[in-house]
Amino acid sequence: GIFMKTDLPASAIREQMNLLRKSPAFSGSDRLIELLSYVVEETLNGRATDLKEAVIGNAVYQREPPYDPRIDSTVRVEARRLRKKLEEHSRLYGQSDPISIMIPTGTYVPAFVIKSGSPDTSPPQQEPGRDLFRSGHGAVIAILPFRPVSGDPTSQEFADIITDELIFALGSEPGMNILSRATTFAYKDKQPSIRDLAAELGVDAVIQGTVREHMDVIRVTIEVSDPRGMVVTSDRFEGSVDQLADLPERIATTFVSRNRFDTSKMRARLLKPGPAAVHAYGQLYRARQLLDLQVPQSLRESLAIFSKIAEDAPDFGRGHSGIADCYCDMFRIGMVDAATARSLARPAAEKGLEIDPQSAEALTALGVVQAWLERDWVAAETSFNAAMNYGYYARTARVFGTYLAARGRHEESERLFNEARRIEPFSQQQDIAEALSRFQSRNFPKLSEAASAAALRNAPMESLFYLALGAHFSGNPEFAHRCLQPLGKMMMTHPLLIFANAELEAWLGSPDRAITLVKTGNPKASYFAHSTLACSVGDSEAGIRYLELAFRQRELATVWVRMDRRFDAIRNLDRFRALTGEARAASARSA
Repeated sequence: GIFMKTDLPASAIREQMNLLRKSPAFSGSDRLIELLSYVVEETLNGRATDLKEAVIGNAVYQREPPYDPRIDSTVRVEARRLRKKLEEHSRLYGQSDPISIMIPTGTYVPAFVIKSGSPDTSPPQQEPGRDLFRSGHGAVIAILPFRPVSGDPTSQEFADIITDELIFALGSEPGMNILSRATTFAYKDKQPSIRDLAAELGVDAVIQGTVREHMDVIRVTIEVSDPRGMVVTSDRFEGSVDQLADLPERIATTFVSRNRFDTSKMRARLLKPGPAAVHAYGQLYRARQLLDLQVPQSLRESLAIFSKIAEDAPDFGRGHSGIADCYCDMFRIGMVDAATARSLARPAAEKGLEIDPQSAEALTALGVVQAWLERDWVAAETSFNAAMNYGYYARTARVFGTYLAARGRHEESERLFNEARRIEPFSQQQDIAEALSRFQSRNFPKLSEAASAAALRNAPMESLFYLALGAHFSGNPEFAHRCLQPLGKMMMTHPLLIFANAELEAWLGSPDRAITLVKTGNPKASYFAHSTLACSVGDSEAGIRYLELAFRQRELATVWVRMDRRFDAIRNLDRFRALTGEARAASARSA
């Protein structure tokens, strides 16, 4: 466990500061280290009560004229960044640190925590899985009125609306007990200590947030704190002012989707979360945020968090199902081969189901293993349908929809995509799944609906690539050309996307770079990516050769070969037909 300590030797705290300065979490963040050093030294020198926003702004950021917190939010913004960096260090690099330094929400005074003893005040380290939950009737949560950072009436009204939407949406969730609006709005014009408020109201977690409007963009930041005032997770959403009518509901719906309980006894209100559970859910939220990005680095970080949860809380199924999801997604984009992914994902999904047979997350993970790693379509569909019965999860609808698209059941697929989007309106995984499935299904009209300036600005690179390909093949080269610039600026580490810019250039009539890359190849790119690149320059021999290698490696992208528009030029070749089984089917019919 860990416990708060106010009389630690200054030398020990300064030694911890040295560790933080060397931490990868703070690489390139010299100004944040400067801010942290200032508040730590002021506290050690007995001047903690002087740590006000204006004082920090003048001392650290040296404004001229003097810092005015009414018009300058730098200190608040930097403090939030600092809290996240401290949490990142603690989670990924500081497990063996003797001391933690924290900046509780609502103050700029650091707290110093020694990592030993007292499991009562913090997530326990000894056999924590047993202490995650206690007998009770679900979680008790306070949603404080959101604060407008910009003082205009529109922001204030928006802040009140989104608070109400969150109270309604979370209050409708099984296992969650939300304090009434009358109770929490009594704190509207105050900034209470989270620790005091949690003790007074008896809550397991406190949710608060801010609303900022700038240049026709509304940005909403949401924080979840434990009863000690420590931020366990945070998220940020944004939309344009012309979306004001439905933006609060979309944000609330997404936030609830990402915080939904997948523990059947919690949903049935047979248990309540202990202190460790609040932190575990915060880590789960962060891991799912990283999983949503669907790029190699984020998947590695997500896997590290899920693995730590599974290790610290072996009786908590969601860590194990998260591990399975990570390995399945790593296989999807070509980071690991099928055998490796299956050997690690299936046991993790089975462990999640052993702990909680009614876990929609674990059933979904098992369905993905069965579909993409074992190609057992009947078993996969059984698992997906069971998951849909037990829970209300965007990932279930999303991966089931992608599976149905690959099986050629496009109407069913679209219905599930609509359901997934309704459950979680903000999702990069959803953007990718829709763009990929609609391109492969040749549903170019649906792709065209998403092809806009907003897509260029906000779409993840993988979905933008398929939007661009769809635009090209449906006769909209203007949008495809506009995609070249953002695609060209990205450092592509995704094995399926390493050639994305060159391939798109070739389809649009500029094949020189693609021709060179087909000749040289790239060991970091998947065989499937090599094959589609070769097809973009009309090199049928290289296209079919690389495709044969992709099938031999059982790359996931091969499930789309029968549909993919990029293979039309080689579709009638005997070697292609042999790969897809069409040659065998034709000979059987002639016999």
